[in-house]
Amino acid sequence: MGIIGGEEAKNWGLSGPMLRASGIQWDLRKVDHYECYDEFDWEVQWQKEGDSLARYLIRIGEMIESVKIIQQALEGIPGGPYENLEIRRFNRIKYPEWNDFEYRFISKKPSPAFELSKQELYARVEAPKGELRIFLIEDQSIFPWRWKIRPPGFINLQILPQLVKKMKLADIMTILGSIDIIMGEVDR
Repeated sequence: MGIIGGEEAKNWGLSGPMLRASGIQWDLRKVDHYECYDEFDWEVQWQKEGDSLARYLIRIGEMIESVKIIQQALEGIPGGPYENLEIRRFNRIKYPEWNDFEYRFISKKPSPAFELSKQELYARVEAPKGELRIFLIEDQSIFPWRWKIRPPGFINLQILPQLVKKMKLADIMTILGSIDIIMGEVDR
Protein backbone atom coordinates (compact mmCIF):
# COMPACT_ATOMS: atom_id res chain seq x y z
CA MET A 1 0.00 0.00 0.00
CA GLY A 2 1.12 3.57 -0.65
CA ILE A 3 3.28 2.67 -3.65
CA ILE A 4 5.53 5.37 -5.17
CA GLY A 5 7.51 4.66 -8.34
CA GLY A 6 11.05 5.93 -8.89
CA GLU A 7 10.18 8.54 -11.52
CA GLU A 8 7.20 9.69 -9.50
CA ALA A 9 9.39 10.10 -6.40
CA LYS A 10 11.89 12.21 -8.36
CA ASN A 11 9.11 14.35 -9.85
CA TRP A 12 7.66 15.07 -6.41
CA GLY A 13 11.13 16.03 -5.10
CA LEU A 14 11.11 13.35 -2.42
CA SER A 15 14.29 12.53 -0.57
CA GLY A 16 15.66 10.18 2.05
CA PRO A 17 13.84 6.91 2.72
CA MET A 18 10.88 8.07 0.62
CA LEU A 19 13.14 8.25 -2.44
CA ARG A 20 15.35 5.25 -1.67
CA ALA A 21 12.31 2.99 -1.09
CA SER A 22 11.34 3.66 -4.72
CA GLY A 23 14.52 2.18 -6.16
CA ILE A 24 16.67 5.34 -6.32
CA GLN A 25 20.08 4.91 -4.63
CA TRP A 26 20.58 8.57 -3.62
CA ASP A 27 22.26 9.47 -0.35
CA LEU A 28 24.05 12.81 0.01
CA ARG A 29 26.68 11.26 2.25
CA LYS A 30 27.82 9.16 -0.73
CA VAL A 31 27.02 11.71 -3.47
CA ASP A 32 28.52 14.89 -1.94
CA HIS A 33 31.29 13.13 0.03
CA TYR A 34 30.92 15.53 2.94
CA GLU A 35 32.34 15.19 6.44
CA CYS A 36 34.21 11.90 6.93
CA TYR A 37 31.62 9.40 5.66
CA ASP A 38 34.04 8.21 2.96
CA GLU A 39 36.36 6.91 5.69
CA PHE A 40 33.76 4.42 6.92
CA ASP A 41 32.48 1.19 5.42
CA TRP A 42 28.70 1.47 5.03
CA GLU A 43 26.06 0.87 2.38
CA VAL A 44 23.18 3.00 1.12
CA GLN A 45 19.92 1.30 2.09
CA TRP A 46 17.40 1.07 -0.73
CA GLN A 47 14.44 -1.00 -1.85
CA LYS A 48 12.69 -1.22 -5.21
CA GLU A 49 9.08 -1.91 -4.14
CA GLY A 50 8.20 1.71 -3.23
CA ASP A 51 5.54 0.80 -0.68
CA SER A 52 5.09 1.40 3.07
CA LEU A 53 6.94 -1.78 4.00
CA ALA A 54 9.92 -0.77 1.84
CA ARG A 55 10.10 2.60 3.62
CA TYR A 56 9.99 0.80 6.97
CA LEU A 57 12.75 -1.63 5.95
CA ILE A 58 14.91 1.26 4.77
CA ARG A 59 14.68 2.94 8.16
CA ILE A 60 15.55 -0.27 9.99
CA GLY A 61 18.51 -0.82 7.65
CA GLU A 62 19.68 2.76 8.20
CA MET A 63 19.72 2.22 11.95
CA ILE A 64 21.92 -0.85 11.48
CA GLU A 65 24.26 1.09 9.16
CA SER A 66 24.39 3.97 11.68
CA VAL A 67 25.53 1.57 14.38
CA LYS A 68 28.26 0.30 12.02
CA ILE A 69 29.42 3.89 11.39
CA ILE A 70 29.45 4.68 15.12
CA GLN A 71 31.44 1.53 15.91
CA GLN A 72 34.01 2.37 13.24
CA ALA A 73 34.25 5.98 14.49
CA LEU A 74 34.78 4.82 18.07
CA GLU A 75 37.55 2.47 16.98
CA GLY A 76 39.26 5.39 15.22
CA ILE A 77 39.38 7.67 18.26
CA PRO A 78 42.97 7.86 19.45
CA GLY A 79 43.75 7.09 23.07
CA GLY A 80 45.19 9.52 25.57
CA PRO A 81 44.06 12.71 27.27
CA TYR A 82 41.56 15.03 25.63
CA GLU A 83 40.73 18.72 25.88
CA ASN A 84 37.31 20.39 25.73
CA LEU A 85 37.90 23.39 23.44
CA GLU A 86 34.46 24.84 24.18
CA ILE A 87 35.34 25.33 27.86
CA ARG A 88 38.56 27.07 26.90
CA ARG A 89 36.60 29.47 24.67
CA PHE A 90 34.16 30.35 27.44
CA ASN A 91 36.99 30.93 29.90
CA ARG A 92 38.53 33.57 27.61
CA ILE A 93 35.30 35.40 26.92
CA LYS A 94 35.02 38.98 28.19
CA TYR A 95 31.45 38.55 29.51
CA PRO A 96 31.63 36.06 32.38
CA GLU A 97 27.84 35.97 32.81
CA TRP A 98 27.69 33.92 29.57
CA ASN A 99 29.09 31.01 31.60
CA ASP A 100 26.39 31.23 34.26
CA PHE A 101 23.85 28.43 34.49
CA GLU A 102 20.97 30.91 34.49
CA TYR A 103 22.17 32.60 31.31
CA ARG A 104 22.81 29.39 29.37
CA PHE A 105 19.89 27.21 30.46
CA ILE A 106 17.10 29.14 32.18
CA SER A 107 16.72 32.64 30.76
CA LYS A 108 15.65 33.49 27.26
CA LYS A 109 18.62 35.73 26.50
CA PRO A 110 20.11 35.38 23.01
CA SER A 111 23.28 33.42 22.65
CA PRO A 112 26.53 35.22 21.94
CA ALA A 113 26.74 35.91 18.23
CA PHE A 114 29.38 36.89 15.73
CA GLU A 115 29.26 38.98 12.60
CA LEU A 116 29.24 37.15 9.27
CA SER A 117 30.58 38.60 6.04
CA LYS A 118 28.21 39.72 3.28
CA GLN A 119 27.56 36.56 1.27
CA GLU A 120 25.06 33.88 0.30
CA LEU A 121 25.43 30.41 1.76
CA TYR A 122 23.69 27.17 0.78
CA ALA A 123 24.15 23.84 2.51
CA ARG A 124 22.40 20.50 2.35
CA VAL A 125 22.87 17.43 4.48
CA GLU A 126 21.33 13.99 4.63
CA ALA A 127 19.01 14.05 7.64
CA PRO A 128 17.17 10.92 8.83
CA LYS A 129 14.02 11.89 6.92
CA GLY A 130 15.73 13.20 3.77
CA GLU A 131 17.67 16.21 2.52
CA LEU A 132 17.74 19.13 4.94
CA ARG A 133 18.53 22.30 3.00
CA ILE A 134 19.54 25.68 4.45
CA PHE A 135 19.95 28.96 2.56
CA LEU A 136 21.34 32.13 4.18
CA ILE A 137 21.85 35.65 2.87
CA GLU A 138 24.07 37.64 5.21
CA ASP A 139 24.35 41.43 5.25
CA GLN A 140 27.17 41.93 7.79
CA SER A 141 24.97 42.07 10.87
CA ILE A 142 24.66 39.55 13.68
CA PHE A 143 21.38 38.22 12.22
CA PRO A 144 20.94 36.87 8.68
CA TRP A 145 19.06 39.09 6.26
CA ARG A 146 17.25 36.06 4.83
CA TRP A 147 17.18 32.55 6.22
CA LYS A 148 15.31 29.69 4.58
CA ILE A 149 15.22 26.12 5.87
CA ARG A 150 13.67 23.41 3.71
CA PRO A 151 12.95 20.41 5.90
CA PRO A 152 12.36 17.06 4.20
CA GLY A 153 9.10 16.32 6.00
CA PHE A 154 7.25 19.20 4.36
CA ILE A 155 8.10 18.00 0.85
CA ASN A 156 7.59 14.32 1.61
CA LEU A 157 4.12 14.98 3.03
CA GLN A 158 2.84 16.58 -0.20
CA ILE A 159 2.39 13.20 -1.88
CA LEU A 160 0.05 11.94 0.88
CA PRO A 161 -3.27 12.81 -0.88
CA GLN A 162 -2.21 10.77 -3.90
CA LEU A 163 -1.09 7.80 -1.78
CA VAL A 164 -4.32 7.50 0.20
CA LYS A 165 -6.77 7.55 -2.71
CA LYS A 166 -9.12 4.55 -2.59
CA MET A 167 -7.50 3.25 0.63
CA LYS A 168 -9.18 2.01 3.78
CA LEU A 169 -8.96 4.17 6.88
CA ALA A 170 -6.64 1.70 8.65
CA ASP A 171 -4.28 1.75 5.64
CA ILE A 172 -4.07 5.53 5.75
CA MET A 173 -2.45 5.39 9.20
CA THR A 174 0.16 2.94 7.93
CA ILE A 175 0.95 5.12 4.93
CA LEU A 176 1.17 8.27 7.06
CA GLY A 177 3.47 6.47 9.48
CA SER A 178 5.73 5.33 6.63
CA ILE A 179 6.17 8.96 5.53
CA ASP A 180 7.51 9.64 9.07
CA ILE A 181 6.59 13.30 9.44
CA ILE A 182 7.19 15.67 12.31
CA MET A 183 4.41 18.22 12.62
CA GLY A 184 6.85 20.96 13.60
CA GLU A 185 8.37 20.68 10.12
CA VAL A 186 5.17 20.72 8.11
CA ASP A 187 3.25 23.59 9.70
CA ARG A 188 3.71 25.95 6.78
